[in-house]
Amino acid sequence: MGVKVVVEGLSKSFGAQTIWRDVTLTLPPGEISVLLGPSGTGKSVFLKALIGLLKPEEGQVVIDGVDVCSCSDSDLYDIRKMFGVLFQDGALFGSMNLYDNIAFPLREHTRKSESQVRDVVMEKMEMVGLVGSESKLPGEISGGMRKRAGLARALVLDPQIILFDEPDSGLDPVRTAYINQLIVDLNAQVDATFLIVTHDIGTARTVPDNIGMLFRRELVMYGPREVLLSSNEPVVEQFLNGRTQGPIGMSEEKDAGQMAAELAELGKDQGVPHIVPQLDVSQGLPRRTAVQRRQDRVMANLGSLTPAAQQEILSTLTVQEKQRYGVTDSGVVTRPPNQRTESMAGSLSTEEVAKVPAGAAQGQRPSPTPRTSGAEDDAFWAPGESVSEQPAKRGWFGRKRGGK
Repeated sequence: MGVKVVVEGLSKSFGAQTIWRDVTLTLPPGEISVLLGPSGTGKSVFLKALIGLLKPEEGQVVIDGVDVCSCSDSDLYDIRKMFGVLFQDGALFGSMNLYDNIAFPLREHTRKSESQVRDVVMEKMEMVGLVGSESKLPGEISGGMRKRAGLARALVLDPQIILFDEPDSGLDPVRTAYINQLIVDLNAQVDATFLIVTHDIGTARTVPDNIGMLFRRELVMYGPREVLLSSNEPVVEQFLNGRTQGPIGMSEEKDAGQMAAELAELGKDQGVPHIVPQLDVSQGLPRRTAVQRRQDRVMANLGSLTPAAQQEILSTLTVQEKQRYGVTDSGVVTRPPNQRTESMAGSLSTEEVAKVPAGAAQGQRPSPTPRTSGAEDDAFWAPGESVSEQPAKRGWFGRKRGGK
């Protein structure tokens, strides 16, 4: 299974321009997460920070006990071997055919024989539906095929974390649907941790297990898909519905008066947004284990949501799922899972903190700590800590208390 990626208090600037600040989230192992946001909010910069190509001014990115932001070059080299990356345009070598493009990482980073390389390359090409196109050059195939070739290359080293930088850019709706289905199917087969940066509303609403939203240099919300899709947070609801009414304007931010008038108009008949079904795996593939892990987190923390959001989430459960969680006809959950939410919080466990080299976080601000909304619940806090001992820091979705 993929590994967990814990991001704590991450901030990045270029000169005097702040890209984003104090970003805290956890990418749960083996699950698909999506990062949304208007153009220019630093989503691709965030991917580069995760893989160590850009150094943030503050914060940590902890993967397998190693802080990417402060580790040695040799440790960073080893960590990068855990990543596979699908670039926006595929980033294929134009002078190489597809076979050689996909074989390139194996020839560079392993000592496999050519027969072993061929076995791996053909396996990955079959997974993405490119068998028979080995001898074609990137300029001889469609944009969708280039994306799939880039994805096959990202898979050849069997990475535990795969980053997708706008995999649907430049594709028509049909090819986008095929890419989305391919991503879900691959996750079921390899069980790696996926992070997708996208602007496509259909992808954001149907593919991921978890959704995050960057806006105005902040992580506005982050959590399971059920929570964000049923949220009335103005910027999240505007983006996921593709509306002009809301905080996002043509130049990212709107005039305060105009935004207030639009939100007041929307609020007249505002209800809880409908949760669309998640894309399922293709016939014949095993069910994604990530789905149940995510549902367990949602059901364990259902009581922290508004009653309307709770009812909308419960309405999406199948008969078998309702039986599993003991949901009665009146909507009462009698058997909630007993576990702490991972994808809604960015805090490191005691064991993970112990693995980070001493001094790695020197000079950093205190790490944000998750909270509940509504009644406080000790289950949200790290072991050995009480709610009363926690300072006011960050909400369990990633939004600051009292922040915009």
